[in-house]
Amino acid sequence: MKKAVIIISILLFVSVLNQAQKLTGYEIMNKALNKSGWENMSARVEMILTNSAGKTRQRTIEMFSRKRTEAESDMLMRFVSPADVKGTSFLLIERENVEDLRYLYLPALRRVKRIASSGKGGNFMSSDFTYYDIGKPELNDWSYKLLGTGKVGGYACYKIECLPKNEKIKDETGYGKIIRWIRKDIFVTIKSVYYDRGLAKWKILTVPGYNKFSGVWFQTDMVMRDIQNKHTSEIIFNDIQINTGIPAKFFTKRFLQRGAR
Repeated sequence: MKKAVIIISILLFVSVLNQAQKLTGYEIMNKALNKSGWENMSARVEMILTNSAGKTRQRTIEMFSRKRTEAESDMLMRFVSPADVKGTSFLLIERENVEDLRYLYLPALRRVKRIASSGKGGNFMSSDFTYYDIGKPELNDWSYKLLGTGKVGGYACYKIECLPKNEKIKDETGYGKIIRWIRKDIFVTIKSVYYDRGLAKWKILTVPGYNKFSGVWFQTDMVMRDIQNKHTSEIIFNDIQINTGIPAKFFTKRFLQRGAR
């Protein structure tokens, strides 16, 4: 009898321990989005746009990013080719618990345009990525539910359902739901399915490339496929450099109109 009580106690302890070790959907997304170990980075980005007829257009971008705090960061993207978009620049200033700031510089108009909250669901430079997709998603815009686990490309993943917390977020992002698959070992999102406001399947993001730099995993190849419009956009990161001391002046409205080097 005494031995049975001990066994039951051990089983209960193991059960409680296993429950304590289980991560919630929010905790998994927090680990995926908020990575420590880097302060700033730069990269040369190739953006490849493919329409329904298979015709492609390619754009080259210089990208610079830095962390101001663990929860706040800045990003500058400057188009260097082809000629019709050369000089166009985008600045994202991410702020904790306050609306992020997005600015677009159009060299033909010689002015900086603020992207309003209502416009962040618009397509970024004719791609299938929206202004909201560019940069880190706002963690607290969504509620998260762990749907279970599964394999993507042979890797064990958490499957997370992300729902907008209110109608404002749904209207601004254009997304009624996002399902994300996050690798369990390195907490990198390797697949996402996006649903429109009516919950029809809209876009599928796959991540064929991700690499480790200075101990931090970064997505280096992302493909967004619009299954409604049959259009695809791929973003490939090359020449990634970490913690090289990028000046703070890069991430200002005034610098949008100047060369980055």
